[in-house]
Amino acid sequence: MVNRRCSTRDLWIAVTLILAPLLFLCERFLDLPVALYVKTHLYGNRTWSTLTANLPDLLAVLVVVVTCIAFTLYWSRIKRGIYDPLTSFARLVSWATPVSYLVKNMLKWSFGRVNTRLWVCKPDLYGFHWLHGSSGFEGFPSGHMLVASTILACFWRFFPGSRTFCLLLAFVLGVALLATNYHFLSDVIAGLYFGLLTEEIAFHLLVREPRRLGLPAF
Repeated sequence: MVNRRCSTRDLWIAVTLILAPLLFLCERFLDLPVALYVKTHLYGNRTWSTLTANLPDLLAVLVVVVTCIAFTLYWSRIKRGIYDPLTSFARLVSWATPVSYLVKNMLKWSFGRVNTRLWVCKPDLYGFHWLHGSSGFEGFPSGHMLVASTILACFWRFFPGSRTFCLLLAFVLGVALLATNYHFLSDVIAGLYFGLLTEEIAFHLLVREPRRLGLPAF
């Protein structure tokens, strides 16, 4: 168990050390070229811009629905005395999903990065405006990618057969966030990282060592 913990911790340290300079390079050299390409070739197209201009933000609704379904499944199984991987999965999703939503709000407020659509109108605002907290300054990290990757990571962990679908869905979501000009490339990468990290911490506390939170172990 100790070796496994060390292995997981070392893996996350390595990923963080690799990702930090990668995000820096994206912010410096890739974010603007990718966003300019989208602006010119996709968002600049009248049909495409019309289709994507007023897309509804259903993230909060998704979080509520997923949390309710997962908690209902979890509660129904423990009431019947069923303590198996599916019960653990339901517990993890019912907690990790709303927590990921809170995490994305805190991170967005902290970094205060201008979002891509505001940048299109006001290029001089490009960059991070720490602790800004206003509309238009919530680009980093991508909240949709953070929440989605948290949920997908839960499926990845408990249902190995779903892993190809999880990878595909994460890729499609990332491309969609770029193609609709909602996020810079580094926003999407950071959202993926923080989502996976949120799931890892939630799994450790809720499934591996639940007694730390006063929850029964099974």
